Amino acid sequence: MARKKTSWQRARQPEQKEERRAAILQAAASLLDENGLEETGLNAIAREAGISKANIYRYFESREAILLHLLLEEVDSWAHVFQRRLRRLAGTGDVDAISKAFAETIAKRRRFCALIGALATVLEHNVGPDTVIAFKREFLAAVKPAVSALGTALPAFSTDQASSCLAMLIMAASGAWPHCHPAPVVEQVLAKPEFASMRLDFKRTMRDYAAALLRGLQDS
Repeated sequence: MARKKTSWQRARQPEQKEERRAAILQAAASLLDENGLEETGLNAIAREAGISKANIYRYFESREAILLHLLLEEVDSWAHVFQRRLRRLAGTGDVDAISKAFAETIAKRRRFCALIGALATVLEHNVGPDTVIAFKREFLAAVKPAVSALGTALPAFSTDQASSCLAMLIMAASGAWPHCHPAPVVEQVLAKPEFASMRLDFKRTMRDYAAALLRGLQDS
């Protein structure tokens, strides 16, 4: 579907620059949702946002820097939803309910999962150390409320244990997502009965992994 393109003039005021920055992020998000990560390049983002590729560099150092900003928005949104689910489980230590909450909330965040799945292999390349440091700090700040809520739901866990546990859960999701959402040709192959054991449902996989991890940490 053809989109109405905005005719931008050079941004001079802070609010104009912020508007331009937001337009770039929205363009990247739309392309990512529609076409996937591989098709979300700087040229495509520039066309979608209605600005020149050269102008993008006024706001972001690379495509990967844009995607890191998108990931921060996504993790912040997901963490608050997960936190609200965990608040209902405060003090219960209910591993099954906590695992279900994690699986259900993260499975609904396709953009978050797609980005976190490419973090180490794509997003953290072609960016400078200052960008990576800022990203890591903001990521930790974004998940902090969820860490606190996880520790409250699991009273036996220290803050450090809750933090490590959530990090492992997110890492597991980043690895499982691409395997649970393979390329079309792989999906066709996995439809064959002989490969039934290799077909994975993301939400179920995350629920089972979370339950196993939490029980293992409780017993350690």
